[in-house]
Amino acid sequence: MKSRSTGFLALAEELQSYILSFLPHQDILRCTSVCKALRQTYMSSSELQYITELGGQQLLPVPDTDLNNHTSISKRLQLLRDKAHAWFKFDIHSFEKISIPEQFHDAKTSLADGHLCLFNEDEQSAKIFPILPKPSQHKVERDWPPGSLCSIPNADSIEVFMDPAQNLIAIACMIVDETLGMDDERLYIDLGALDGDGGVHPEAAGKTLFVSKLPRCQDGLYTIENWKLEGLGRYIAFRRSLLVHEGGYKFGEEIWFLQIWDWQQSTTSGCVLSDIIINPEVGESLDFCFLGNDRLLIVSKDLKLYSIEDLSEAPRLLACFLMPVSVTGIQCLLPMDDIAHSSQLQMQAQRTMWTSDPKNRILSLITRTRDATDSFTFIISTRIFFDSQAGVFDGMAEIPWECWGPLNARVFVHSWRCRVGVSGNRVLQAFPVTDTAAEDYLDDIDYKLHMMDFSPLAVERRQGLGKVVTEPSTIEITESEETLTTSLPYVEVVSDRIFGASQVTDIWVDKDRIYLPKLDLEDSDGIDELEVIEI
Repeated sequence: MKSRSTGFLALAEELQSYILSFLPHQDILRCTSVCKALRQTYMSSSELQYITELGGQQLLPVPDTDLNNHTSISKRLQLLRDKAHAWFKFDIHSFEKISIPEQFHDAKTSLADGHLCLFNEDEQSAKIFPILPKPSQHKVERDWPPGSLCSIPNADSIEVFMDPAQNLIAIACMIVDETLGMDDERLYIDLGALDGDGGVHPEAAGKTLFVSKLPRCQDGLYTIENWKLEGLGRYIAFRRSLLVHEGGYKFGEEIWFLQIWDWQQSTTSGCVLSDIIINPEVGESLDFCFLGNDRLLIVSKDLKLYSIEDLSEAPRLLACFLMPVSVTGIQCLLPMDDIAHSSQLQMQAQRTMWTSDPKNRILSLITRTRDATDSFTFIISTRIFFDSQAGVFDGMAEIPWECWGPLNARVFVHSWRCRVGVSGNRVLQAFPVTDTAAEDYLDDIDYKLHMMDFSPLAVERRQGLGKVVTEPSTIEITESEETLTTSLPYVEVVSDRIFGASQVTDIWVDKDRIYLPKLDLEDSDGIDELEVIEI
């Protein structure tokens, strides 16, 4: 006589599924791997499979509140699996081209929520337009003719940040008051709506964010100034750096300053960081990025993690992650377009049904050693910055590379002519088709694109496509004659399409597309069109 199930297994299958749905995806898989009955429950439940699929791809579900356009869980599951499979197939031969207006060939370009954002500092003009928009996509299209960007009198726009999901444009404006002495600069952040008429953004605390007193260098010294304006949800951050020298090519120090505002709550902020970097070499030696809504990462000779929960005071240092080599020329890549960080973006994300988990993404750092003999791409999992076991809550604690890096990173030799694209847990990087020698002319080198997926589910279930890389990889550092070994697992798919150096000078990636800016043949520094590859 067959024994009768008791306890949890005696419950109806639908109730078992409902209870299991409250567990993290790892626990669901553990339960269903040790019990045949629960395994059957799992196989019969699209909801449980959807939870584990999202978790395995390190995504978060977005509630479906559109009653007029409801998508069933089973349909969502199939769409999610199909999208992952499409990336593994990695067919990049089919593409469309988008022309960039001539006046913006030399402009600063960026990608935001499926829109191309262009800013021409010389002409003081800007433009935003959707790139091959889909029917359900929220679309913003607007031109700012020369002189119309900044509403502050006698000011020049030096940097622009656009966020279509929040209908926001932020403009860093500089006023030079010649009556008060040489180089007496005043900086403001001007806020507006992308589709507005120049008035106050409906959710902003005011029209203008006020920048605290900026650092200065001694009179008689020469400076090179650079800046960065970035935003995430309710946060806007402005970083200014002064590279100081005495007239030669050797820089003595870099004075940097960073301020963060909650632009929806206040036009002032006490959330300020500043420091001096000694002997920074040529090029920027500092960058920053947001790690979700409450953390900030300062990237320099090491990685400093800060809490920015309270903007009335300076960011609170949580931990310092030591780098294995001394680096400069830093570029930090961590696009947050697909993070549901505000009500507007969450509403938009509903049309895509899932969003990236800020605690489980890939951060890319492009660096070079101080003697400029080597350039590297550091691929780092952001989970290390949220892991309570890693010591990130120990205040001023310094965490050696050996304790955090090898298992949570991969390091690749980087070609300075090529860029790296990052989206969620996927990295797109160009590598030479054949080994190159130092004397090779860079413009004659051919490249292939390598798509690397670092999500656990990709490594576990690649569906027969791509190469699973779990063994450690080692690179040599010329400057110190040391080696660097890392072992973050990933799946790699290599394109069979060949690219010239001018075709991979920049790479942008989002959840559905690859974007490859093309250099203007008549102007090697300008971009005249954009190749768009649908995945």
